[in-house]
Amino acid sequence: MKKLITLLLFVSFQVHASFTGSFSGSGTAVFASGRTHHCHEIYLRLETIPELFRLRDGGYNCGGLLNASFDPFKMIIRNGKLFNLDEELGTISDREIKYQIFDPADGSTYFLTLTKTQQGEILYHEQWHDGEKIALTIKGTLK
Repeated sequence: MKKLITLLLFVSFQVHASFTGSFSGSGTAVFASGRTHHCHEIYLRLETIPELFRLRDGGYNCGGLLNASFDPFKMIIRNGKLFNLDEELGTISDREIKYQIFDPADGSTYFLTLTKTQQGEILYHEQWHDGEKIALTIKGTLK
């Protein structure tokens, strides 16, 4: 039984370990108006262990027009789902992390999907919904 538990923990860690590390790349921001802007830097520093997904650092730089720096945060992993306290925010697998965060203060929702390719790159897809429409989409490829 002890060997089985150890094996399950090892397999669980291997499944999510591909999202541990520092990743950077570039991409494109698309505004609700259809206007696009090049983002010359998108970066993430992630840590994933069997029971925890943590964003240690991250953000993007799209010139003087659009810049962001993410505050560190963590989510609990339970059965392939991501939680903040008891609120389910998304899912995690060996190939994809997907979550959304609603801000009741302004009615906006933040969506993020990170997809690991067979080449080891991460496809970054972020959207901001302002309560009425998708106000901003940022897509990029990180290595």
